[in-house]
Amino acid sequence: MGKKEESDTRKPATKRKNTEDDTKRKKKKKKVIKSKKLNEEEQQSKEEKSKRQSALAKRRLEQKKAYFKRVKAKMNEGLTDSKWENSNVSLAAGEIHKVPLTFAAAAEKNAGSHQEHVNVNDLYNNNTESLIPPKSYENNRTDQVLRWISSAFYFKLKGKTQEVQAGLFDDNRFYLAANENKNKKNFVKKNKKEKVDETGLSTKGLLENIVQEYEETEAKKFPKMLPEVKERVVRHLEKIKARLLQDELPEEYAHLSDALDAKPIVAMETEKQGKKNVDLHAERRIKKYLNDDEKFRAGHVKGLKRPCLICMMANYGEYKAGNDDWMDKCPHIPERSGPGWLSEAATYGYDIEANAGTINRLIPRTYASIPKSEQAKMDKDSKYVPKFSYNIDTDSESDVDESESEEEVDEDERSLAAGEEENFLMEEEEQGFAMDEEEEQGFAMEEEGKSFFTDEDEDDWADDEQEDDIRSRRR
Repeated sequence: MGKKEESDTRKPATKRKNTEDDTKRKKKKKKVIKSKKLNEEEQQSKEEKSKRQSALAKRRLEQKKAYFKRVKAKMNEGLTDSKWENSNVSLAAGEIHKVPLTFAAAAEKNAGSHQEHVNVNDLYNNNTESLIPPKSYENNRTDQVLRWISSAFYFKLKGKTQEVQAGLFDDNRFYLAANENKNKKNFVKKNKKEKVDETGLSTKGLLENIVQEYEETEAKKFPKMLPEVKERVVRHLEKIKARLLQDELPEEYAHLSDALDAKPIVAMETEKQGKKNVDLHAERRIKKYLNDDEKFRAGHVKGLKRPCLICMMANYGEYKAGNDDWMDKCPHIPERSGPGWLSEAATYGYDIEANAGTINRLIPRTYASIPKSEQAKMDKDSKYVPKFSYNIDTDSESDVDESESEEEVDEDERSLAAGEEENFLMEEEEQGFAMDEEEEQGFAMEEEGKSFFTDEDEDDWADDEQEDDIRSRRR
C-alpha cells in the first residue's frame, strides 16, 4: 500500500509538469512565429527604405544636375574669350573652372554632346594661361611661415580635414581655422583622461609638440594622408624644426617672434543655417571671427589651398570691385582663384548666380599649379605636359629657391595628370548639397571620395554616400 500511495502522490505533479511543458512549447512556438513575422516586416521595411533612398538619390542627383547646369549657363552669359566648365567630383559635389575658350571647346568635344561634365585634364593640360609655375618666398616670409603652420596643424588634425588656414594680423597672434566644426577642439587639446592640456601653450609650444609627434611617428600613423600631401607636410615640419624652433630665429623670421611666443586664436565659431550647422571654409571663418574687414584685408592668410571662387569673392570681392588698384593697396590679398565648389557649405551666404557678373569681372580665370619638379621637366623638354594640382595648394605654389644654401625649395609634387589615379579626401562641404530634412536623413556624406583625374573616374559619378567629414575647400 505504501508504494501505491507514493505512486499516486506523484501523478498530479507529472501532469502539472507536462502541462507546463506544453505551455512553454506553445509560447515558444508563438515567439518563433512572431519573430518570423517581425523579421519579415523588418526586411520589408528595409526594402521600402532602400527604395525610398534610391528614389531620393535620383531626385537629388537631378536637382544637382539642374543646379550645375543653371549656374554654368548664368556664369557664361556674355563671355567671349573664356568659359566656365563643370567638372563633377561625385554625386555630392560639382566644381566650375573658368578657362580660355579653346580649352573649354576641346573639353566639350572630348566629353561628347550629351556631357554632364568635362574632364578636368582637358581644361588644364597645355593651358599655360591657367597653370602657375613655382615662385619664391624670399620677399614674403610671413606667408611662407603661415603655410608651414597650416601644414603642421593639418598633421595635428590627422588629415581629417580638407583645409587648414592660418592668419596673422596687427595683433601679432596666429589665427587658426579648419573647415569642419568638429575640429575646433583638436587645435588646442585638453583631455584629463589622457593627461593632455595645451591650453596655455604658445604657437611655438604647440609646434614643438607637433614636431615631436612627427619625429616619433614619421607620419606613419596616418595611412589615409595622400602621399603627396604627406610629402608636403613632412617637408614643412622639417622647415619648422630647422627655422622656427631654434633658440634664436633666423633674421628673415625674426619679425614673427612675438606671434610665435603668443597663444594662437582658434577662429572656429560655428555657423548655423536654421538648426543646421554649416562647415564654413576656413578663411571665411577667420574673417568672420575678426569682424573687421579692414584688419582682415591688411593681414596675411595662407593655408593648404588657394582660395576657392566663393572664398575669393566673399572675402575680397566687394573691396576688389571698388578699387582698381587693390593689389597696390593690399598686396597680401590673393591674386588668383581656384575652382568654384558648388556645395552647400562652399556657397553658404553667397549667391553665385546673382553675382555672376561681378565674378566674371574680377576673376578672369581659375588656376592650377605646376609643381617645381614638373617645371624642371618642362624646362628640359618643351613638349612635356606637366602634372598639375589645384586641390592641395595655396596662391603660391612653392617656396624659396634662391641659392644652394639650405634655402627652401618647396616642390609641390602633388598630383595630378591624365592617366594617373588618385584617391583623396573629400571635404564635407564639398560633399554637401542643399537637401530637405527627409533627404538629409537618408544621405550622410563620408570622408573619402574618388579621384576625378582619370577618364574612368570622370565618367563615374561615384556614389560617395555616407561620406563625411570632409575639402576640403578643401574647398
